Amino acid sequence: MSLVKTTDATEEDLVVLRDQLGRVPRGVVGIAARCVCGRPTVVVTAPRLPDGTPFPTTFYLTHPAAVKGASTLEAEHVMDTMNELLAADEELRAAYARAH
Repeated sequence: MSLVKTTDATEEDLVVLRDQLGRVPRGVVGIAARCVCGRPTVVVTAPRLPDGTPFPTTFYLTHPAAVKGASTLEAEHVMDTMNELLAADEELRAAYARAH
């Protein structure tokens, strides 16, 4: 049973992904999320690439605006702050656990 609803990647999606990534996409098995205009935002990848190389990232963020936003949050160490808040706030910790 899959908890994530995905759609099949179309040939058009693969062209968009190539443009987003700047390379040919590898190991794509589906699209997990799309932006409001319908372009892929998150792809689902196989655990191994076609050549057998392990690929540990099941969900891969591809949309340039989303990648930029996530990179900014990572650079600002938002998860360090969030981990501190989670350690100190039982209600927040419970809500976080329910969301994951």
